[in-house]
Amino acid sequence: SVASRLRQEFDDYVSQFRDTANFAAYDASYGALIAGGANERFGTLRADLDGLVQSLAQRRASLASDAVRDSVAAQKMLAVLGLGATLITLLGSVAVGRSIARPVLRLTAMMNQLAAGDTELAVPGTQRRDEVGAMARAVGVFRANQVARREAELSLRRTNFLFDAALNSMLQGMIVWGPDQQVLLVNNRFYEIVGMPQGCLTTGLKPRDVAEIAIGHGLHPGSSVAVITGKITAILSAGCPMHFEQEMSPSLVVQLASQPMANGGAVMTFEDITEKRQKEAQIVFMARHDALTGLPNRTLFKEHMEAMLQAGEQGEAAGTAAFGVLCLDLDHFKEVNDTLGHPAGDELLRQVAVRLRDCVRDGDMIARLGGDEFAIVLASQPGGAPDAASLASRLVASVSAPYEVQGHNIVIGTSIGIALSDPGLSSADMLKRADVALYRAKEERGTFAFFEPGMDKHLQARLGMEADLRMALQRGEFELNYQPLYNLAQDRVTGLEALIRWNSPTRGRVAPTEFIPLAEQSGLIIPIGEWVLRTACAEAAAWPDHVRVAVNLSVIQTRNRHLVGLVRDALECAGLPAHRLELEITESVLLQDTEAVMTMLRTLHDMGVRVSMDDFGTGYSSLSYLRRFPFDKIKIDRSFISDLRGGAGASEASGDATAATFAAAASNAAMIVRAIVGLGENLGISTTAEGVETAQQFAQARQNGCAEVQGYFISPPRPADEVMDLLRRLDATLPAIARRGVAAPA
Repeated sequence: SVASRLRQEFDDYVSQFRDTANFAAYDASYGALIAGGANERFGTLRADLDGLVQSLAQRRASLASDAVRDSVAAQKMLAVLGLGATLITLLGSVAVGRSIARPVLRLTAMMNQLAAGDTELAVPGTQRRDEVGAMARAVGVFRANQVARREAELSLRRTNFLFDAALNSMLQGMIVWGPDQQVLLVNNRFYEIVGMPQGCLTTGLKPRDVAEIAIGHGLHPGSSVAVITGKITAILSAGCPMHFEQEMSPSLVVQLASQPMANGGAVMTFEDITEKRQKEAQIVFMARHDALTGLPNRTLFKEHMEAMLQAGEQGEAAGTAAFGVLCLDLDHFKEVNDTLGHPAGDELLRQVAVRLRDCVRDGDMIARLGGDEFAIVLASQPGGAPDAASLASRLVASVSAPYEVQGHNIVIGTSIGIALSDPGLSSADMLKRADVALYRAKEERGTFAFFEPGMDKHLQARLGMEADLRMALQRGEFELNYQPLYNLAQDRVTGLEALIRWNSPTRGRVAPTEFIPLAEQSGLIIPIGEWVLRTACAEAAAWPDHVRVAVNLSVIQTRNRHLVGLVRDALECAGLPAHRLELEITESVLLQDTEAVMTMLRTLHDMGVRVSMDDFGTGYSSLSYLRRFPFDKIKIDRSFISDLRGGAGASEASGDATAATFAAAASNAAMIVRAIVGLGENLGISTTAEGVETAQQFAQARQNGCAEVQGYFISPPRPADEVMDLLRRLDATLPAIARRGVAAPA
């Protein structure tokens, strides 16, 4: 009965374990759950097997005891038969032990090893047809199920590992929601994107829980938990795919996609597109702004003007003054680029942009139109034209203040043209008017001008002259005239100043005061100045050795980094010694106070070229520069020489009432001239009196100690082909005049 019961238990256990293994192959967690029942049944089976073994052992002991007892009781009877029975019983008990008990014990031990996880054992006795064989086959099934279960678990682990790797290697963050709108899964990438701690969103959270945690970690600033909860719930309840952008924080923009699942849940993915949107915004910004200064460019400037004009047409600006447009052009900016290089020019433009921003109001727009050109849209305001003029004055003063750029002290200026809007006027017309006014302002530089009717004609005339000026050099329309410089100590001409003249076939003789400023503004002074220098050196090479040639340099020429090379080449080509060339500069050159200019002047001086300061006394920094640079000569400005006139002549011309005034002016001028001459003598610098037009001025210049005189009293400028005759005539006549002397006015 025990064996039958064990056989039934083995059959039941085999069936139950097979079911356990089948479930484990598909669902490890559930298989592990029901395996507990199979393990309990196995424990029961093992206990029953232990009971059977003990029963067999007791039975064998009982049989042996009975045999001994029967043998002692019947030793006299059937001794031989009893002994045989005993032997048979003993042999039977041994056979039972060997054929049943030992295999069962081995199977029991094997079951324990299988339960511990050792599946590499071979199961003995599976070929037997008795109860032991049934047990062995049941153990074999158990072993096979253990092997299948282990392989299923390994496969599930590999699948889970690959799934986790794929899930956390995604570029997108992911939240998987169940059909009950609870969080089922969140990958690591989601936490990385939103900046939340890993694992803060646990399984089972509802939309409101997620909203509270997100807001608590700084996401969705300015939004309430209810609002965010409503958005999440709406997405989960939509039941259809959704794609949209969401700004989760000022520094985080995500592309959110929601894909519904068949079970009613949804998969939300989050892609960080912050950098992408920033680059797109940067591209849009750069398309409408200047890369160097960050100011609006010409495109945005025109759009703003169009909007202002449209607002005026629609009456939105009713009761306010018309808006204005200011066009600004930097004076002398090109020279900064030429002397210090473009990096310095770029830094200067950035500093100018900062100053312009400081001058305007919040409602005004500043734009960089290109190069050194800026424009401002002055918003509508009650002041109208006076306010535009006030702003322009502030701009001129601010831009003209010195700049510190790469260790250089730079001074530039600005010219401003102003146009005010009129009904029916287009943005292009307004800009054109402002440009026309700018051209007028640039004629004086450092000032501003409003557009006025008739300026167009003036501009056209100016542009026409500029076009003719560009062709004049190619057509050979320029020539040089020379005005002598008479040395009072040597009583002879020791130099001639080269003065350019333009003989236009259509305009006739154009005065230098008309075309020189235009040449400087247009940049044509560079090629024209080179022509003057080369021509003057070539023509002076034919003069007597004691006669020098003086050439004027404009501010723009001195900023040309190639000037030293140009002077050296001009001297070599003409065969003129360097000491016979004298370069005249004005204080406007020195006001730039750039090390490059000072280095250039020192290099020229070291070459042997003489350097003189023209128009001395009219600036503000003369004395300091006389100390910093070893000038060879200073030319006293003609304004002081013109006041050196006699009181009698003044009385005859103007009457006694003004005679005293002229006499006082003459006295003051004489003191200034003597002071300049004394300063020059102490510094070892010679002095030249410019603008000597009368005998009295000639005598006064000599009496006050001037080394040289220049002016119409000596000779007006004469063409180059008359120089030799002029020198012979002046050297023959002027010494007699100088020796005879002219009575100076009292």
